[in-house]
Amino acid sequence: MNRKDRLYQQVAEQLRREILEEHYIDRLPTEQELVNRFQVSLTTIKKALSLLVQEGRVIRIPGKGTFPVDQHQPEMSPQRLSGLIAFLIPSLPDEFSRRLLKGAAERLNDASYSLVLGLTAPDPDREAQVITHMRELGVSGLIICPQERELYNEEILRLKLDRFPFVLLDRWLPGVDTPYVVSDGRRLVKAAVDHLVKLGHRSIALVATSLQPQLTQSLAERMEGFREACYENHVEQHDTWTINENMSSSELDAYELIRNRLQEDYTSVIATTTTDTVLVLRAAAELGLSIPADLSVVGFDYSGGFLHDVQGNIFPQGLTWIDQSEETMGRKAADILLDVIRDPSQSPKAVIPGTLHQGATTAPPRAHTRLHTIHTGAQG
Repeated sequence: MNRKDRLYQQVAEQLRREILEEHYIDRLPTEQELVNRFQVSLTTIKKALSLLVQEGRVIRIPGKGTFPVDQHQPEMSPQRLSGLIAFLIPSLPDEFSRRLLKGAAERLNDASYSLVLGLTAPDPDREAQVITHMRELGVSGLIICPQERELYNEEILRLKLDRFPFVLLDRWLPGVDTPYVVSDGRRLVKAAVDHLVKLGHRSIALVATSLQPQLTQSLAERMEGFREACYENHVEQHDTWTINENMSSSELDAYELIRNRLQEDYTSVIATTTTDTVLVLRAAAELGLSIPADLSVVGFDYSGGFLHDVQGNIFPQGLTWIDQSEETMGRKAADILLDVIRDPSQSPKAVIPGTLHQGATTAPPRAHTRLHTIHTGAQG
């Protein structure tokens, strides 16, 4: 063993002792502070911290710091053994969330647990407050659908540090090793692009106006899958329609953006949420576009029944849609949480493949351009 190896191991050993003695309640000193303290190189400090990460004694998060992991197994109080699991979602369940809940509730019921619902929106601080409240209530674990925003709240990080049983659902946090269940959005969107290309479409748009893509990792994955599939299929005319930072995220703004972009010569669109799907269908109807003759549409998270817009109009069944298998996601989240309750040191993850259902809203594109149809006001 050379001197440099001994140095980083000596630093790691000192920090290891201090962590066990609980010198660091919140986080460790910065790398530069450790360099100054131990009078060693930055490389030596990085190697020492990496060793502690491998041992599970700390976690490192870019831009935030190095945090000590609680080395003590959490005590299971009688209250914690009462059989309650908290399910946290930003707002009252929509159809997507209801299917997640259904899957989780069925599996937990089989294991003699009951669900407690917690609403975490709209205040960003509300999520942290609900997590704290549920822990005080004595729940055995948490299933969390995190809010869609750029910075996750540090109460989720605290769960990780305290080794409190939890699983993230429909999201994962970059830089933090946590249990999670997500759908394979990248692969599903690529499957949708492949389907449209096989039908002959060479102009495809991805509609992502309901969410700000920089705030949600799941939507970012869908956008990456779209770009990759377009490049792989040599689709030169492709674009992603998103709400930018200068626009509000209201449904009216999203509708106007979609309506304006549909007047361009795109022959097919893929919507990334149920709301976007409905807005595309409404805008196409207003513009006189016939689906699928003038515009092929692939939706997301369709329930299998009728689609209603906010005015009560009903769109016919037969949508081509991307199914994230939400009930399967909910059941898998429950399975993982039960595993973590038994052993909080593990961090299992699952990616649910999902399915593309081919329906009546996609077909080969017409040979003529749609612009003439729109500009003359002709009905499809």
